[in-house]
Amino acid sequence: MILCENTYRKIIPIASGKGGVGKTVLAANIGIALGKTGYRTVLVDLDLGGSNLHSVLGIKNKYLGIGNFVSGKLVPFKDIVLRTEFPNLFFIPGDVLVPGTADLIYAQRKSIISNLLKLEMDYIILDLGSGSHFPTLDFFLTSNAGILVVVPQVPSILNTYSLLKNTLFRLLNRAFTKQKVVTEYLKKIQKETSPNSIPAIGKIITEISRLDPESGIQARQYIQSLKPHLIVNMAKGPEDLAIVESLRNLVQKNLEIPLGCLGVVFRDEVVHASVEEMRPLLLHAPESLIAKQITRIAEKIGQSKNFPDLPLDLSEYKDSFELAEIESHYDLAETGTVEAKKQEEGLTPEEFITVLTAQQKKINELQGTIRMLTLRGTPQT
Repeated sequence: MILCENTYRKIIPIASGKGGVGKTVLAANIGIALGKTGYRTVLVDLDLGGSNLHSVLGIKNKYLGIGNFVSGKLVPFKDIVLRTEFPNLFFIPGDVLVPGTADLIYAQRKSIISNLLKLEMDYIILDLGSGSHFPTLDFFLTSNAGILVVVPQVPSILNTYSLLKNTLFRLLNRAFTKQKVVTEYLKKIQKETSPNSIPAIGKIITEISRLDPESGIQARQYIQSLKPHLIVNMAKGPEDLAIVESLRNLVQKNLEIPLGCLGVVFRDEVVHASVEEMRPLLLHAPESLIAKQITRIAEKIGQSKNFPDLPLDLSEYKDSFELAEIESHYDLAETGTVEAKKQEEGLTPEEFITVLTAQQKKINELQGTIRMLTLRGTPQT
Protein backbone atom coordinates (compact mmCIF):
# COMPACT_ATOMS: atom_id res chain seq x y z
CA MET A 1 0.00 0.00 0.00
CA ILE A 2 1.22 3.47 -0.94
CA LEU A 3 1.07 6.02 1.88
CA CYS A 4 0.10 9.01 -0.21
CA GLU A 5 0.94 11.58 2.46
CA ASN A 6 4.59 10.58 2.02
CA THR A 7 4.71 10.93 -1.78
CA TYR A 8 4.33 13.68 -4.34
CA ARG A 9 2.65 11.34 -6.85
CA LYS A 10 -0.72 10.62 -5.31
CA ILE A 11 -2.85 7.68 -6.33
CA ILE A 12 -6.52 8.15 -5.39
CA PRO A 13 -8.91 5.21 -5.87
CA ILE A 14 -12.60 6.17 -6.03
CA ALA A 15 -15.10 3.44 -5.17
CA SER A 16 -18.64 2.92 -3.94
CA GLY A 17 -20.54 0.22 -2.10
CA LYS A 18 -23.25 0.14 -4.75
CA GLY A 19 -23.79 1.35 -8.29
CA GLY A 20 -25.81 4.37 -9.36
CA VAL A 21 -24.36 6.82 -6.84
CA GLY A 22 -22.56 9.05 -9.37
CA LYS A 23 -19.04 7.77 -8.77
CA THR A 24 -17.84 8.01 -12.37
CA VAL A 25 -19.27 11.50 -12.89
CA LEU A 26 -17.47 12.70 -9.76
CA ALA A 27 -14.19 11.01 -10.73
CA ALA A 28 -14.23 12.56 -14.20
CA ASN A 29 -14.99 16.08 -13.04
CA ILE A 30 -12.57 15.99 -10.11
CA GLY A 31 -9.88 14.98 -12.59
CA ILE A 32 -10.82 17.83 -14.93
CA ALA A 33 -10.78 20.31 -12.03
CA LEU A 34 -7.34 19.15 -10.85
CA GLY A 35 -5.95 19.44 -14.37
CA LYS A 36 -7.44 22.91 -14.72
CA THR A 37 -5.59 23.95 -11.58
CA GLY A 38 -2.29 22.91 -13.14
CA TYR A 39 -1.78 19.40 -11.78
CA ARG A 40 -0.83 16.66 -14.23
CA THR A 41 -3.64 14.17 -13.71
CA VAL A 42 -4.52 10.83 -15.25
CA LEU A 43 -7.97 9.26 -15.01
CA VAL A 44 -7.93 5.46 -15.17
CA ASP A 45 -11.08 3.47 -15.90
CA LEU A 46 -10.76 0.38 -13.73
CA ASP A 47 -14.46 -0.38 -13.57
CA LEU A 48 -13.63 -3.44 -15.64
CA GLY A 49 -16.70 -5.13 -17.03
CA GLY A 50 -18.61 -1.87 -16.94
CA SER A 51 -16.23 0.76 -18.29
CA ASN A 52 -17.97 4.01 -19.18
CA LEU A 53 -15.65 6.78 -18.00
CA HIS A 54 -14.91 7.59 -21.63
CA SER A 55 -18.55 8.53 -22.28
CA VAL A 56 -18.66 10.89 -19.29
CA LEU A 57 -15.53 12.58 -20.65
CA GLY A 58 -17.04 12.77 -24.13
CA ILE A 59 -14.37 10.49 -25.63
CA LYS A 60 -15.31 8.00 -28.34
CA ASN A 61 -14.93 4.30 -27.68
CA LYS A 62 -12.20 3.63 -30.22
CA TYR A 63 -8.93 3.65 -28.30
CA LEU A 64 -6.75 0.97 -26.75
CA GLY A 65 -7.18 0.49 -23.02
CA ILE A 66 -6.53 -1.69 -19.99
CA GLY A 67 -8.16 -4.67 -21.70
CA ASN A 68 -5.65 -4.50 -24.57
CA PHE A 69 -2.72 -4.15 -22.16
CA VAL A 70 -3.60 -7.29 -20.18
CA SER A 71 -4.83 -9.36 -23.12
CA GLY A 72 -1.37 -10.74 -23.86
CA LYS A 73 -1.01 -8.95 -27.18
CA LEU A 74 2.10 -7.07 -26.04
CA VAL A 75 0.55 -3.61 -26.11
CA PRO A 76 2.99 -1.17 -24.41
CA PHE A 77 1.44 0.66 -21.48
CA LYS A 78 2.38 4.04 -22.93
CA ASP A 79 0.17 3.29 -25.94
CA ILE A 80 -2.99 3.27 -23.81
CA VAL A 81 -2.34 6.66 -22.18
CA LEU A 82 -4.35 9.32 -24.04
CA ARG A 83 -3.93 13.06 -23.88
CA THR A 84 -7.38 14.64 -23.59
CA GLU A 85 -8.68 18.01 -24.74
CA PHE A 86 -8.73 19.17 -21.12
CA PRO A 87 -5.69 20.96 -19.62
CA ASN A 88 -3.14 18.62 -18.00
CA LEU A 89 -5.57 15.70 -18.10
CA PHE A 90 -4.74 12.25 -19.45
CA PHE A 91 -7.00 9.22 -19.73
CA ILE A 92 -6.58 5.46 -19.76
CA PRO A 93 -9.67 3.61 -21.06
CA GLY A 94 -10.85 0.36 -19.50
CA ASP A 95 -11.84 -2.83 -21.28
CA VAL A 96 -14.41 -1.33 -23.62
CA LEU A 97 -12.84 -2.96 -26.69
CA VAL A 98 -11.84 -6.22 -24.99
CA PRO A 99 -14.71 -8.00 -23.18
CA GLY A 100 -14.03 -10.53 -20.47
CA THR A 101 -11.31 -8.74 -18.48
CA ALA A 102 -13.40 -8.00 -15.37
CA ASP A 103 -11.63 -10.66 -13.29
CA LEU A 104 -7.97 -9.79 -13.55
CA ILE A 105 -5.58 -12.04 -11.68
CA TYR A 106 -3.49 -10.49 -8.91
CA ALA A 107 -0.33 -10.36 -11.06
CA GLN A 108 -2.18 -8.37 -13.72
CA ARG A 109 -3.47 -5.91 -11.14
CA LYS A 110 0.05 -5.44 -9.80
CA SER A 111 1.38 -4.85 -13.31
CA ILE A 112 -1.21 -2.13 -13.97
CA ILE A 113 -0.35 -0.28 -10.76
CA SER A 114 3.38 -0.66 -11.34
CA ASN A 115 3.06 0.94 -14.77
CA LEU A 116 0.81 3.71 -13.46
CA LEU A 117 3.43 4.68 -10.90
CA LYS A 118 5.98 5.17 -13.66
CA LEU A 119 3.91 7.96 -15.19
CA GLU A 120 5.01 11.50 -14.42
CA MET A 121 1.76 12.63 -12.86
CA ASP A 122 0.71 14.54 -9.78
CA TYR A 123 -2.54 12.63 -9.39
CA ILE A 124 -3.56 9.16 -10.55
CA ILE A 125 -7.31 8.78 -10.12
CA LEU A 126 -8.73 5.27 -10.34
CA ASP A 127 -12.42 4.94 -11.17
CA LEU A 128 -13.23 1.55 -9.64
CA GLY A 129 -16.18 -0.78 -9.93
CA SER A 130 -18.84 -0.79 -7.23
CA GLY A 131 -19.15 -3.49 -4.60
CA SER A 132 -16.60 -5.71 -2.89
CA HIS A 133 -15.10 -7.86 -5.63
CA PHE A 134 -11.43 -8.72 -5.14
CA PRO A 135 -10.20 -6.55 -8.06
CA THR A 136 -12.01 -3.54 -6.58
CA LEU A 137 -10.66 -4.23 -3.09
CA ASP A 138 -7.09 -4.68 -4.35
CA PHE A 139 -7.16 -1.51 -6.42
CA PHE A 140 -8.70 0.38 -3.49
CA LEU A 141 -5.85 -0.88 -1.30
CA THR A 142 -3.29 0.43 -3.76
CA SER A 143 -3.08 3.51 -1.56
CA ASN A 144 -4.36 4.72 1.80
CA ALA A 145 -6.10 7.72 0.19
CA GLY A 146 -9.25 6.11 -1.17
CA ILE A 147 -12.48 8.04 -1.71
CA LEU A 148 -15.89 6.46 -1.13
CA VAL A 149 -18.93 7.93 -2.86
CA VAL A 150 -22.11 7.54 -0.84
CA VAL A 151 -25.66 8.78 -1.20
CA PRO A 152 -27.77 9.53 1.90
CA GLN A 153 -29.86 6.37 1.70
CA VAL A 154 -29.76 3.28 3.91
CA PRO A 155 -28.73 0.77 1.17
CA SER A 156 -25.78 2.96 0.18
CA ILE A 157 -24.74 3.38 3.82
CA LEU A 158 -24.89 -0.37 4.51
CA ASN A 159 -23.05 -1.28 1.30
CA THR A 160 -20.32 1.27 2.01
CA TYR A 161 -19.85 -0.21 5.47
CA SER A 162 -19.67 -3.68 3.92
CA LEU A 163 -17.09 -2.45 1.41
CA LEU A 164 -14.89 -1.06 4.19
CA LYS A 165 -15.22 -4.23 6.26
CA ASN A 166 -14.28 -6.41 3.29
CA THR A 167 -11.40 -4.05 2.51
CA LEU A 168 -10.01 -4.59 6.02
CA PHE A 169 -10.24 -8.36 5.78
CA ARG A 170 -8.62 -8.30 2.34
CA LEU A 171 -5.81 -6.16 3.76
CA LEU A 172 -5.21 -8.48 6.71
CA ASN A 173 -5.43 -11.66 4.63
CA ARG A 174 -2.88 -10.32 2.16
CA ALA A 175 -0.58 -9.04 4.91
CA PHE A 176 -0.33 -12.32 6.81
CA THR A 177 -0.24 -14.97 4.11
CA LYS A 178 2.97 -16.34 5.62
CA GLN A 179 1.67 -16.42 9.20
CA LYS A 180 -0.36 -19.63 9.05
CA VAL A 181 -1.88 -19.35 12.51
CA VAL A 182 -3.17 -15.81 11.77
CA THR A 183 -4.45 -16.78 8.33
CA GLU A 184 -6.39 -19.74 9.74
CA TYR A 185 -7.96 -17.53 12.40
CA LEU A 186 -9.06 -14.94 9.81
CA LYS A 187 -10.54 -17.62 7.57
CA LYS A 188 -12.42 -19.10 10.51
CA ILE A 189 -14.14 -15.89 11.57
CA GLN A 190 -15.01 -15.01 7.97
CA LYS A 191 -16.88 -18.31 7.63
CA GLU A 192 -19.27 -17.33 10.43
CA THR A 193 -22.71 -16.66 8.98
CA SER A 194 -24.91 -15.91 11.99
CA PRO A 195 -25.81 -12.23 12.62
CA ASN A 196 -23.16 -10.20 14.45
CA SER A 197 -20.89 -13.26 14.56
CA ILE A 198 -17.82 -11.43 13.26
CA PRO A 199 -16.17 -9.53 16.14
CA ALA A 200 -15.18 -5.87 16.00
CA ILE A 201 -11.73 -5.20 14.60
CA GLY A 202 -10.37 -4.36 18.06
CA LYS A 203 -11.18 -7.86 19.30
CA ILE A 204 -9.74 -9.36 16.12
CA ILE A 205 -6.44 -7.54 16.66
CA THR A 206 -6.42 -8.64 20.30
CA GLU A 207 -6.74 -12.28 19.20
CA ILE A 208 -4.08 -11.85 16.50
CA SER A 209 -1.78 -10.40 19.16
CA ARG A 210 -2.42 -13.42 21.37
CA LEU A 211 -1.57 -15.76 18.51
CA ASP A 212 1.46 -13.74 17.36
CA PRO A 213 2.36 -10.48 19.18
CA GLU A 214 4.38 -9.07 16.28
CA SER A 215 1.52 -9.68 13.82
CA GLY A 216 -0.84 -7.90 16.22
CA ILE A 217 1.32 -4.79 16.16
CA GLN A 218 1.56 -4.91 12.38
CA ALA A 219 -2.19 -5.41 11.97
CA ARG A 220 -2.96 -2.29 13.98
CA GLN A 221 -0.41 -0.29 11.98
CA TYR A 222 -1.92 -1.44 8.68
CA ILE A 223 -5.43 -0.48 9.76
CA GLN A 224 -4.39 2.90 11.16
CA SER A 225 -2.66 3.74 7.87
CA LEU A 226 -6.01 3.71 6.03
CA LYS A 227 -7.42 7.24 5.73
CA PRO A 228 -10.44 7.09 3.43
CA HIS A 229 -12.73 10.05 2.76
CA LEU A 230 -16.40 10.20 1.89
CA ILE A 231 -18.11 12.32 -0.73
CA VAL A 232 -21.83 12.63 -0.01
CA ASN A 233 -23.50 12.79 -3.41
CA MET A 234 -27.07 13.55 -4.51
CA ALA A 235 -27.89 15.25 -1.21
CA LYS A 236 -31.00 17.37 -0.76
CA GLY A 237 -29.42 19.53 1.91
CA PRO A 238 -27.24 19.65 5.05
CA GLU A 239 -29.64 17.43 6.98
CA ASP A 240 -28.58 14.47 4.82
CA LEU A 241 -25.24 14.42 6.62
CA ALA A 242 -26.95 12.94 9.69
CA ILE A 243 -27.32 9.47 8.17
CA VAL A 244 -23.79 9.64 6.80
CA GLU A 245 -22.42 10.48 10.24
CA SER A 246 -24.11 7.31 11.51
CA LEU A 247 -21.88 5.45 9.03
CA ARG A 248 -18.82 7.21 10.41
CA ASN A 249 -19.77 6.25 13.97
CA LEU A 250 -20.37 2.63 12.97
CA VAL A 251 -17.02 2.47 11.16
CA GLN A 252 -15.16 4.00 14.10
CA LYS A 253 -16.80 1.63 16.56
CA ASN A 254 -16.43 -1.65 14.68
CA LEU A 255 -13.61 -1.08 12.18
CA GLU A 256 -11.55 1.64 13.89
CA ILE A 257 -10.97 3.44 10.59
CA PRO A 258 -10.96 7.26 10.76
CA LEU A 259 -13.34 8.46 8.05
CA GLY A 260 -13.03 11.97 6.66
CA CYS A 261 -15.51 13.92 4.54
CA LEU A 262 -14.42 15.86 1.47
CA GLY A 263 -17.78 17.50 0.94
CA VAL A 264 -21.44 17.34 0.01
CA VAL A 265 -22.72 17.49 -3.57
CA PHE A 266 -26.38 18.36 -4.10
CA ARG A 267 -28.73 16.49 -6.41
CA ASP A 268 -29.10 18.38 -9.68
CA GLU A 269 -30.82 17.40 -12.93
CA VAL A 270 -28.08 19.15 -14.86
CA VAL A 271 -25.95 16.03 -14.28
CA HIS A 272 -28.29 13.90 -16.37
CA ALA A 273 -28.23 16.47 -19.15
CA SER A 274 -24.42 16.51 -19.21
CA VAL A 275 -24.26 12.70 -19.32
CA GLU A 276 -26.82 12.56 -22.12
CA GLU A 277 -24.79 15.06 -24.14
CA MET A 278 -21.51 13.26 -23.31
CA ARG A 279 -20.12 16.55 -22.11
CA PRO A 280 -18.42 16.82 -18.70
CA LEU A 281 -20.42 18.72 -16.12
CA LEU A 282 -17.70 21.31 -15.56
CA LEU A 283 -18.00 22.25 -19.23
CA HIS A 284 -21.72 21.68 -19.62
CA ALA A 285 -22.73 23.85 -16.64
CA PRO A 286 -19.60 25.53 -15.23
CA GLU A 287 -21.58 28.12 -13.25
CA SER A 288 -23.91 25.60 -11.62
CA LEU A 289 -23.76 25.05 -7.88
CA ILE A 290 -22.91 21.37 -8.31
CA ALA A 291 -19.93 22.29 -10.52
CA LYS A 292 -18.71 24.65 -7.79
CA GLN A 293 -19.13 21.94 -5.15
CA ILE A 294 -17.09 19.43 -7.15
CA THR A 295 -14.44 22.05 -7.87
CA ARG A 296 -14.22 22.80 -4.15
CA ILE A 297 -13.58 19.12 -3.43
CA ALA A 298 -10.82 19.04 -6.05
CA GLU A 299 -9.29 22.19 -4.54
CA LYS A 300 -9.25 20.57 -1.12
CA ILE A 301 -7.29 17.66 -2.58
CA GLY A 302 -4.93 19.93 -4.50
CA GLN A 303 -4.26 22.20 -1.54
CA SER A 304 -3.52 19.27 0.77
CA LYS A 305 0.16 18.65 0.18
CA ASN A 306 0.02 15.61 2.46
CA PHE A 307 -3.30 14.24 1.21
CA PRO A 308 -5.13 12.25 2.55
CA ASP A 309 -4.22 14.39 5.56
CA LEU A 310 -6.19 17.63 5.32
CA PRO A 311 -4.64 20.72 6.96
CA LEU A 312 -7.93 21.80 8.50
CA ASP A 313 -8.31 25.02 10.45
CA LEU A 314 -9.93 23.48 13.51
CA SER A 315 -10.44 26.84 15.18
CA GLU A 316 -13.60 27.19 13.06
CA TYR A 317 -15.03 23.63 13.23
CA LYS A 318 -14.27 20.34 14.93
CA ASP A 319 -13.60 18.11 11.90
CA SER A 320 -14.08 17.64 8.16
CA PHE A 321 -17.70 16.55 8.64
CA GLU A 322 -18.61 19.77 10.39
CA LEU A 323 -16.83 21.75 7.68
CA ALA A 324 -18.86 19.88 5.06
CA GLU A 325 -22.06 20.72 6.94
CA ILE A 326 -21.17 24.42 7.12
CA GLU A 327 -20.34 24.43 3.42
CA SER A 328 -23.63 22.76 2.55
CA HIS A 329 -25.58 25.33 4.60
CA TYR A 330 -23.81 28.03 2.64
CA ASP A 331 -24.63 26.27 -0.62
CA LEU A 332 -28.27 25.88 0.37
CA ALA A 333 -28.51 29.59 1.13
CA GLU A 334 -26.96 30.35 -2.25
CA THR A 335 -29.50 28.08 -3.91
CA GLY A 336 -32.26 29.96 -2.14
CA THR A 337 -30.98 33.25 -3.52
CA VAL A 338 -30.94 31.84 -7.04
CA GLU A 339 -34.49 30.60 -6.64
CA ALA A 340 -35.54 33.99 -5.34
CA LYS A 341 -34.09 35.61 -8.43
CA LYS A 342 -35.98 33.16 -10.63
CA GLN A 343 -39.22 34.20 -8.97
CA GLU A 344 -38.56 37.89 -9.52
CA GLU A 345 -41.21 38.20 -12.20
CA GLY A 346 -43.87 36.77 -9.90
CA LEU A 347 -43.21 39.21 -7.07
CA THR A 348 -43.78 42.87 -6.59
CA PRO A 349 -40.57 44.91 -6.36
CA GLU A 350 -41.09 45.30 -2.61
CA GLU A 351 -41.66 41.54 -2.10
CA PHE A 352 -38.64 40.64 -4.19
CA ILE A 353 -36.37 43.01 -2.27
CA THR A 354 -37.61 41.54 1.03
CA VAL A 355 -36.92 37.95 -0.09
CA LEU A 356 -33.55 38.76 -1.59
CA THR A 357 -32.45 40.76 1.47
CA ALA A 358 -33.36 37.88 3.79
CA GLN A 359 -31.46 35.40 1.66
CA GLN A 360 -28.42 37.65 1.40
CA LYS A 361 -28.42 38.18 5.17
CA LYS A 362 -28.36 34.42 5.67
CA ILE A 363 -25.43 34.08 3.27
CA ASN A 364 -23.53 36.89 4.99
CA GLU A 365 -24.04 35.21 8.38
CA LEU A 366 -22.73 31.93 7.01
CA GLN A 367 -19.78 33.64 5.40
CA GLY A 368 -18.86 34.88 8.82
CA THR A 369 -18.45 31.33 10.09
CA ILE A 370 -17.29 29.52 7.00
CA ARG A 371 -13.99 29.91 5.25
CA MET A 372 -14.42 28.38 1.87
CA LEU A 373 -11.39 26.15 1.50
CA THR A 374 -10.22 26.91 5.00
CA LEU A 375 -7.09 24.92 4.39
CA ARG A 376 -3.77 26.30 5.37
CA GLY A 377 -0.90 26.34 2.94
CA THR A 378 -0.65 26.84 -0.78
CA PRO A 379 -1.13 24.45 -3.68
CA GLN A 380 1.68 22.09 -4.54
CA THR A 381 4.12 23.14 -7.19
